[in-house]
Amino acid sequence: MDQRFIRSAVFLLFIPLLVTGCMFGPGKESTKPIDPPPANANLDNATPVGAGQEKKDDKQEKTTGVELYFKTNNGHVAPYTLNLPASTGIAKEVLKFMVKEGPGASMLPEGMTPILPKGTQVKALNISDGVATIDFSKEFLNYKEDEEEDLLSAVTWTLTGFPTIDQVNIWVDGKPLAVMPKKKTPAQGLTRKDGINLEVAEGTDLTRSMPVILYFMGQLPNNEIYYVPVTRMVNSSDQIGETVMKELIKGPQYDSGLSAALDNTLAVNKVQVKDKVVSADLGEQLLQYGKNSASKDAIQTIVLSLTENTDADKVQLTVNGKQSVAVEGEGTVSNPVARPVFVNPNKS
Repeated sequence: MDQRFIRSAVFLLFIPLLVTGCMFGPGKESTKPIDPPPANANLDNATPVGAGQEKKDDKQEKTTGVELYFKTNNGHVAPYTLNLPASTGIAKEVLKFMVKEGPGASMLPEGMTPILPKGTQVKALNISDGVATIDFSKEFLNYKEDEEEDLLSAVTWTLTGFPTIDQVNIWVDGKPLAVMPKKKTPAQGLTRKDGINLEVAEGTDLTRSMPVILYFMGQLPNNEIYYVPVTRMVNSSDQIGETVMKELIKGPQYDSGLSAALDNTLAVNKVQVKDKVVSADLGEQLLQYGKNSASKDAIQTIVLSLTENTDADKVQLTVNGKQSVAVEGEGTVSNPVARPVFVNPNKS
């Protein structure tokens, strides 16, 4: 299906989704992530949510974790967190690490590659009232036609990971770019509402549809698992949380190269949002790992997906009403689980 049509559907149909309280935003820092964040502190108002600085001694260069978006070995765009030098105006500086054959290429694991065309430079970046206007050099337009949507998604999702940025406008050589030159995708007013890795669920009526963002798993050549956000168009529903869970349980599309962490027979008893916490009561099929425990990947994909589509930043999981859930490597979890500060942190 034409990606431009899907993008138009996402934009036009997002208004009713807002009425239900759904929002698409950057990761939120919280008090009890599945993977503990590095011990660091915020730098300034242009620092990504959850990012900070580490210092072993006075002479060591200060660094900050930054969630950037790259092309993956299965053809998707996915986040990966790099520890980069902390600086004023870091939002402008980090984009050079997304340029092909640039400084970021050697920092990525095999299976992930930068997506901005070789030689691309950021000539200017202005942030005003939540809108980032970014001026690229002409090399930005040296992309392949089938890379157009992924290129825009990577730039948009990277920049909107900063708390001061909600929207992105693209310029080239000092002039605003109304549409991209090859597939005519709009290049102004870009937000996370436009989606990422777009797809349409089977049987969906796009005239009565809504987008949900689901996290599935990819695997690098070294067998490391990473999480991929997928925007799936589904039939409209007032039950956002339950819809997200049911689509997550359906799993990724057959030819996507991604995999699911949940059993496809998992029952969804009830999902509701209250006071920034999603309560999800699921069936015993969740406990499929080892001796009656849930896999860490299952919990991670649930937490990422539910917090991405609601205004909550934590998930309270129960199994058939029982609050204590055994999780692989975590013991018994009774309290709400927070969204991790970074998705796919650098483990080196």
